[in-house]
Amino acid sequence: MASLGLRVMYVEDDPDIREALQEVLEAAGYNVTVAATAGEGLAALRRESFHLVVTDYNLPDFDGARMLAQAAEEGFLNCESLVLTGASHLEGTAGYRVIRKPIDVDKFLFKLHEILAPVRDRELVRTKDHLERTQMKQEVHKAAKVDLVLYISEASPVSLRALRNLEKLLAGYERSQVQLQVVDLSKERPPSFDEDRIAFTPTLVKRVPSPRAYYLGALDQIQAVTDLLSDARVERKR
Repeated sequence: MASLGLRVMYVEDDPDIREALQEVLEAAGYNVTVAATAGEGLAALRRESFHLVVTDYNLPDFDGARMLAQAAEEGFLNCESLVLTGASHLEGTAGYRVIRKPIDVDKFLFKLHEILAPVRDRELVRTKDHLERTQMKQEVHKAAKVDLVLYISEASPVSLRALRNLEKLLAGYERSQVQLQVVDLSKERPPSFDEDRIAFTPTLVKRVPSPRAYYLGALDQIQAVTDLLSDARVERKR
């Protein structure tokens, strides 16, 4: 299963809570780096970049809001941030998003979905462009063994995951034998859209060889597509 390609740092001193939320974030497709103290969080921000920092307010050395402020002063906080807290009175959180505990996981993930929409859009465009450049570099034979169309819609987490799963899979095959088109239905409606009668996104349509077949969702269970390429005798890269 491919990730969304989005990096999140989570700072929390309670090991059980830290591990539980890390699992939730990773299951949602995020690459997660964890830290137990504000000092560890600052050290991580200094050595690598993230798309989002999620931090508990009460930390053993100094609070999460102060950590974010120090990182911003040093020029290392070049991303979005969230402060999680169960406290009724907070200092230094002006300008930061604050979520009160207890946290509803569905609402929390939806908030991340909203915050990271611009970043996700850039990642989707990057991945789509990479697939198209790979396609152009390979001289796809007119009688390609497999003809695929992936329909996506905007930069939703599910569409991005489907795109990255397909990118990961096709990297192991001779692309000259696979014709792939990625269609973002938020930007275009080609004739194939009506021909394939698309009702959901993301949807991967296998048009050749016949009969036409449909694969809905994030393509996390990619084995069906792997079996398709094997049945069509598409060669693996050596």
